Amino acid sequence: MASENKQIRGTMIRPSLKRTPENASVKDAAGLPWGCALIPLAPASGSVPRPSAVDEILAEEIPRCQQCFGYINAYCMFEKKAWICSLCGSKNDLSSRYATSAVRAGLQELQRGIVDVVEECVEVDVSDIFSKELKPQERPAVVAVVDVSGSEDFVEVVKSGILALLEAIPPYVLFGLVTVSDSIGVYDMRSSFPHCLRIPVPEDGELDVAIADVLPPDCFLVQMGSNKQTITAAVESISAAGSDEHRTAPRRFALGSCLDSLFEMFEEDLQFSLRVINVIGSRPNYGLGALEEQAHTASSLTKGTAKNLPKGSEFYSSLVDRITSMSAVVDLFVIAEEGYVGVDAMIPMVECAGGTMIYYPGIDTSALPQDLYRSYSRPFASNAILRLRCSSGFQVARAYGHLSADKQYDNLYHVASCHSESCFAVDFEYDNPSGVTSNLDVQPTLQLAFSYSCIVPDPEANSFQVQRRLRIETSRVEVGRQTIDIYANADSEVMASLLCHKIIVAQSTEGTGEARMLLQDWLVILTARYNENMLRRREAALDLQFSRFPNLNSITKVVYGMLRGKLLDPVVVSRDERSFICYLCSSLTPEALTYTIYPKLVSFQDPSSSQPSAGPLFLLKSTLAKGSDKIFLLDSYTDLCIYCTAQGLESFPYPPPPDCGLRNYIQYIKDNRSICPHVYYTKAKDGTEQDFVSRLIEEPSHRAAESGPSEWVGAAAKGYDVFLEVLSTEVREFLE
Repeated sequence: MASENKQIRGTMIRPSLKRTPENASVKDAAGLPWGCALIPLAPASGSVPRPSAVDEILAEEIPRCQQCFGYINAYCMFEKKAWICSLCGSKNDLSSRYATSAVRAGLQELQRGIVDVVEECVEVDVSDIFSKELKPQERPAVVAVVDVSGSEDFVEVVKSGILALLEAIPPYVLFGLVTVSDSIGVYDMRSSFPHCLRIPVPEDGELDVAIADVLPPDCFLVQMGSNKQTITAAVESISAAGSDEHRTAPRRFALGSCLDSLFEMFEEDLQFSLRVINVIGSRPNYGLGALEEQAHTASSLTKGTAKNLPKGSEFYSSLVDRITSMSAVVDLFVIAEEGYVGVDAMIPMVECAGGTMIYYPGIDTSALPQDLYRSYSRPFASNAILRLRCSSGFQVARAYGHLSADKQYDNLYHVASCHSESCFAVDFEYDNPSGVTSNLDVQPTLQLAFSYSCIVPDPEANSFQVQRRLRIETSRVEVGRQTIDIYANADSEVMASLLCHKIIVAQSTEGTGEARMLLQDWLVILTARYNENMLRRREAALDLQFSRFPNLNSITKVVYGMLRGKLLDPVVVSRDERSFICYLCSSLTPEALTYTIYPKLVSFQDPSSSQPSAGPLFLLKSTLAKGSDKIFLLDSYTDLCIYCTAQGLESFPYPPPPDCGLRNYIQYIKDNRSICPHVYYTKAKDGTEQDFVSRLIEEPSHRAAESGPSEWVGAAAKGYDVFLEVLSTEVREFLE
């Protein structure tokens, strides 16, 4: 069911080109992005045999090359007393473990695929959670920070979300609860009757009494398992600030002052592995980190995101070093109640540690309980280190995603937190003029090493293990010596991912307008090079959709989708939502990102259908009138929009009844997304029809058209057919 939503299993490394260009001239002639997507916690294929107890090996025991420090792997060659590194070709001494080929065939570290081994394992008794002998990573703690400056409806939604969160958090985790408006509420949950201690926030934001002075960490944090009933009672007692009287004063939200005092408390004694979950509904406008209100103007088209932040945003940027020094993680869930919230200003404190960030445009689109439960019930890694080694001739040029480069060692990256669907990306470059043929003894090879910490509970023993694990995957790629080899072996989903990362960086530094032009110019150059390579006659009609290679057919639409979608369209989304989409796209796997860039339209005969009868379909209004299908579903990853034709409304009940095939299909999609998509039901001949039609991006835009110095600048706003016509003109001019 809904198989298109399944993640590709069994590999951590997905190259954009399954044939490595032999040298720079071959790469440049093809014009395609060269790099790979990295999914460090990708599920294993299950084909790697489990080692016997005798064959099991610890991470520190796996032999490493003395020259490049790569790990021994299935692609290494063996001699009588030496093994030859598959990455650099160096010879290394051979231990008795690898003496014969028969023995080597059964060793875990010499299997193709993902090798997963233990580095270190510490058993922690739940009753000893406050023991001074424990290290911070052996004492996980979660603090929920709740905005209570909003409406009662908002606070009720947040309460239901936090209650769902409590169901996801394991019993060994320590939990703390704080509320924020123009005062800070610190909950004491040590007794069966929890109570809230309030700290007023003065206008300058500097608290007269710190949170640690009210409740030190060992009093503020209580264990989930033995105190769940009390914690639940505390959450249920939360109320909106001023809810017991007619609100006349303006809404005040002192998030910055709260976080400053909270971090100060945990900085004084680094005893915990801290995760702070912020659930907010409005712009922080009081105390430290108060943000100025920002209008959604055209200025963001000419200024980079980083240069267009509101006054007060520097406070949240200053928290990055503090968060990093504590090895903490900050998450942000936003349900926008009114206007600009300031997501773009607050994202640095989330991004620095790979935290979760989800934005809902309003209460009616919120799936907070589902997303909080899903985010904290799935396995995740923390305090991770990532390195991608390349064989002779090429190297990593740049890394993308929610990671940070090590300040001392090249090509080493830190990942504070990630989960099974987290994805990173890298660009490659040549480190030798001869390209990958500089060392004829070595074929192009990649090796990803990912060292991370995770917690494995043991409920029967009333304990848990803190494990340090190492995942290794080695992948070999054949050499491509001609452009036709490169084109035939390209992965369009990974190329789209690399392109998206580059455009997000350009948007941040140069502005949305410049990012759009860079993207469109790239498409012109690529299309021109492709036609130069493929067309024998100059006067032949241009191939604008790479029709010779099915794997490349989507490239033109990927660019068009970026230009018309939430990522780059200058008017379709707010600043807050664009910031969220950029953050989301920076971490999605290639197959998931495809839906975000270019929505997928499928059709169903009626509500009883459990699978689409057609799709993907053209994103045109005329598609709705073709064929006999009466229900259409448009999937843009964060939204599922369903439309029923006039004929369908006459034939069956709509919205579809519970437990029908269509509802089951939708539920399957919701259950298998990293975030829960919002479901809209629209139908013909009422006010919702235009909402559906406006999402069909191959139609001309019904919003304000982009303006610019040339027809090419605003081509995407005029529909896909016009975009192709203008692209054809631009390519011919480039070729002349």
